[in-house]
Amino acid sequence: AKNAPPEIIDLAKAAKDANCDAPKKPHMILSNYTTPKASHVILANVGSGDTFFIDIDSRSIVGCVNTVGGFNGAGGTGNSHAATASPNSSMVIVANIGAKGESGFLHKIQTDYTNNKYTFVETLSLDQFSSALGTGVARPICHDFTADSEFAYVTMAGGGLLVIDVGSDDGTAPMNVVKVYDKDTVPGIGCGVARLPNDKIMTNGESGAKGGDDFLYTFDATNAEDGVFPDPVQIELPGEDTHGAVACTDQDGNLFAVTSMRVSNDVNFIDLQTNKVVATQSMATSFSPDPKPDVADIVGNKMFIAL
Repeated sequence: AKNAPPEIIDLAKAAKDANCDAPKKPHMILSNYTTPKASHVILANVGSGDTFFIDIDSRSIVGCVNTVGGFNGAGGTGNSHAATASPNSSMVIVANIGAKGESGFLHKIQTDYTNNKYTFVETLSLDQFSSALGTGVARPICHDFTADSEFAYVTMAGGGLLVIDVGSDDGTAPMNVVKVYDKDTVPGIGCGVARLPNDKIMTNGESGAKGGDDFLYTFDATNAEDGVFPDPVQIELPGEDTHGAVACTDQDGNLFAVTSMRVSNDVNFIDLQTNKVVATQSMATSFSPDPKPDVADIVGNKMFIAL
């Protein structure tokens, strides 16, 4: 990491080479879970509704799926905010925020990374859940799967959270909402989602730049298959606009979370054994007084954070 010259990929050229449309507003980029290491990254383009599959070794786009309009016309806009791979490598679910002031969608793509075959198979419209969420519209932001690839926890723009039984990779068993956590139970704009050990899911609830409270949540998915969904543990965060959380362990194996606070320009360290914030560290420096720390990732003993 001390000697890592940046490599620039011209996405318009790479898309053209792959016979794909040029993307607009590339946003979340996440890896798959093939073994012994990830083989592809999945890029959601929040301006054009495209999901790109990029071979990590060759840096080339090897698949593209446009979900505008939805599967069989079920609905979908260009606002593909995040595309997340299942741990078993069988599917990707795309969180589509929807049009401004309207509800969004979840799209399912069947994935075959070995043969670079990516098939759009299903769309789930979320407007039907806005009332149970307690929000005027239902707009998905980010999500992640449980370790068994059976469920996905989806954060929402107006607060609240949906738990999805993801169904089958080919779409014959459709996605189905099995639990709605309303905005009073899970307040804050939904943000990052991370899978923790022991069947736990961690999410953020952010205030944006509005001066409200920010939270970190942990959900127990141990008995999700039996329809048991306890209320989450809620941890109030100092600072403003939490916009990403990662987990790591200390030298004794204790689990901690690190949350990025995008407006107050700091990071919080949370002991997940006690659910207490144990430290806050500023990210501001003389050369970057307003860095806006955002999504982070931990590799080995280093944390990489987007500013």
